[in-house]
Amino acid sequence: MAQLQQRRPENVGGDFFVDHSCIDCDTCRWMAPEVFHQAGDQSAVYHQPTQDTERLRAMQALLACPTASIGTVAKPTDIKLAHESFPISVAANIFHCGYHAENSYGAASYLIQRPEGSVLIDSPRFAAPLVKRLEALGGIRYLYLTHRDDVADHEKFHQHFGCDRILHQDEINAGTQGV
Repeated sequence: MAQLQQRRPENVGGDFFVDHSCIDCDTCRWMAPEVFHQAGDQSAVYHQPTQDTERLRAMQALLACPTASIGTVAKPTDIKLAHESFPISVAANIFHCGYHAENSYGAASYLIQRPEGSVLIDSPRFAAPLVKRLEALGGIRYLYLTHRDDVADHEKFHQHFGCDRILHQDEINAGTQGV
């Protein structure tokens, strides 16, 4: 959880802020470029949301932040709406899952819906709101892990959904031996 006392001075005044725990993964900057930008080797808020769509995108970035480095001064009353917006549709059957994981260096994960079973590309954090939405979308048949660093909570997704996991044999390490 972002710490107000660790708020970066590069943030403009207002509700949203980025604290010093930012790892410069770029998640917030591509999810809500109208709110976040790079300031040195970390992100910062350069524009406080003024429209509902800007606020939703900033809240989505807050939830997706792998280090929980984004915070709000006031307790957000619309956090449930932001949780319910994931996964975010990016094409007819492709969704960005959000909930990036620090141990995956902030890598993004995507769900591809297919009639024969959906495919989760890389693993997000195993967050209850996301898991419920994935269940509502039909679950996960396959979990395709593109790289040994992008595995996050793959074991939890495997146990919960019973999905088959796929990873190139050269990428298998101590954390993925069961794949």
